[in-house]
Amino acid sequence: MATAPTPRLFFDASCGPCTLWARLTAGLSPLGVEVHALDGPEADHALRFMLPELRYRYFHIVESGRTWTGPDALPVWVGLLGGKRARTVAEKIPPVNRFLRLTYNRFWEYRQTRGCAAEGTRPG
Repeated sequence: MATAPTPRLFFDASCGPCTLWARLTAGLSPLGVEVHALDGPEADHALRFMLPELRYRYFHIVESGRTWTGPDALPVWVGLLGGKRARTVAEKIPPVNRFLRLTYNRFWEYRQTRGCAAEGTRPG
């Protein structure tokens, strides 16, 4: 029986908080996960079908040939940390799913307006 490939998480390596979350995910996941920068060769291959503005706007998880992006990836991310039952709760219980999305969107808005993705904080 063939085993499923290891899930891969793609993140903005130039973002401190994104890097922290990616490293924590890799370190705490009992299932195992590979983490890769959005601008790396692994991402060039796995995310080649995405438009650059989508690819670099969110984090992505690729698992068993399927790609989840941004807030849609959060139940998968929860599953990477907490297992199948935690993922099911995050997917199927509306208040949990809404809370995850709200939290992600707040982080994303902060990152866009005041964080590393804000216009004034970009190098160059």
